[in-house]
Amino acid sequence: MAPTKSRYTRILVGANGAGGAWDFSGVSNSLDVDLAGERLDTTAFQDMAATSIAGDTKGSIKQSGYFDDVAAGYMEQEISESIANAELLYVAALFGTDVAACPAYVAPQTNTENMAISTPVANLITLKGSWGSGTGLKRGLRLYTGTISATGAQTYIDIATPGAAGGQAWLFVTTITGTATNASFTVQSDDNVGFASPTTLGTFTVSATGCYAVALGTTVDRYIRLNCVGKGGASSFVVTAIVAVNGVTE
Repeated sequence: MAPTKSRYTRILVGANGAGGAWDFSGVSNSLDVDLAGERLDTTAFQDMAATSIAGDTKGSIKQSGYFDDVAAGYMEQEISESIANAELLYVAALFGTDVAACPAYVAPQTNTENMAISTPVANLITLKGSWGSGTGLKRGLRLYTGTISATGAQTYIDIATPGAAGGQAWLFVTTITGTATNASFTVQSDDNVGFASPTTLGTFTVSATGCYAVALGTTVDRYIRLNCVGKGGASSFVVTAIVAVNGVTE
């Protein structure tokens, strides 16, 4: 199997709910995800050896790119604002995006840890940012990326093994054409590719750009898809959906 080129990488940053979301892939040139498995000590009296259980996954997402504009919606201002206002962000790092269900690491409700601007002579102005693990760094799979201009289901992904302990899903809405009022998107799963009797695992209600998060129902079948139930008056949406199934994608 041939190695994957780094250009198949994407970084998304979104404010919680209707606070805006941005795809900074076009001005980024480096993306790192650092993970660490925390161990919680459970050793008690009379134990013959030390014991522990797994805690939350901790880590960070680090990104480097180019300074391109100072306006709202551009990387420099959005990162700087998040520091100044202690904003809670959702940051997603996607790797191998030439594959539909590529791995996606999501830092939910995270704060910007730092930002650095570098201006070497005879070179471009560059910018670096770092985000912590937030409420716990999650590994998921991309469910869908693209423009949705009509209601209906999008192409499904196959997680191979069903889940029995729920999960999470995130919808990064980076562009809305027109005005949306309570547009509705659902995450559905089924045990067959025809989705003969799909189960709705969670619903996103969208009226503005931003990152939307939902908890998934307990049972997650093998095949999962994003479904646009109603556009809420808008013409189209540019979205990326990510799904993390507990005990399956992590």
